[in-house]
Amino acid sequence: MKIILAGFNGTWRKEAGLILSMRLGRRFFDIEQIIEEREKDRTAHIAQVKGVDYLKNLENQIVEEIASYQECIISVGPDVLSDEKNRKKLKSDGIIIWFTAEPSIILLRLYPGRESKTLLKKQNALVQIRQMLKEHDFSEFADRIIDTSSLTSEESADSVQKLLASF
Repeated sequence: MKIILAGFNGTWRKEAGLILSMRLGRRFFDIEQIIEEREKDRTAHIAQVKGVDYLKNLENQIVEEIASYQECIISVGPDVLSDEKNRKKLKSDGIIIWFTAEPSIILLRLYPGRESKTLLKKQNALVQIRQMLKEHDFSEFADRIIDTSSLTSEESADSVQKLLASF
């Protein structure tokens, strides 16, 4: 069975995926990382320069490539789940676990240290994160949801392992 960890950056989905892959001895795929390695560029810059449609095509190609793998862990951002074909391919013999966290926690995780404290004071950063979470919430397609706001990446991986026992 495939384990798909979905959610925004800053929710521990990638970190928990790596931990789980080591614990369970499964192959780990992070779609964003695969794109960045192939394109030798950050996904945000790719979308800016080559367009969102170009980036979505890359995501779709990678989902097509890895969807046939069994007994693996796949980390995906919310945009991957926005495509119905991707959802069906990933869900085939797999479970989707949606990772979420409070906007302020996401901000602190994305910008650790002094920079995050400055950004926290700017309401605009939190407003943008709240808006993004609202507009791109694909938790309805998940089999389970984990709020990682008060969890470490290790504890998030523990939560996934506990959930797996019920499948």
